[in-house]
Amino acid sequence: MTRERDLKSGSEGSEGSAELLVVYDLRDPTAWQAAHRHRAAWGRLYTDIHALGYDHVALVFRPAPDESWRSWELVRLSWILNEDLEDRAA
Repeated sequence: MTRERDLKSGSEGSEGSAELLVVYDLRDPTAWQAAHRHRAAWGRLYTDIHALGYDHVALVFRPAPDESWRSWELVRLSWILNEDLEDRAA
């Protein structure tokens, strides 16, 4: 599965928050499934989808404005990143 990621700082006044950008190569069926799984895990309200062409899509996972969600967002982030590391090791 080919995916790239980039972390960018949150907006001013949102210290400690960051958005995660993951690019999925949809020519790989497992990447298509991972994109759906990751969007479902993070939640539709705080996931933006950007088409980068016919066979690539970028998902931007944004933090919720309510700080009480930070610990749960870290858990979901670890699911997404750990799954990616396992795929790369295989």
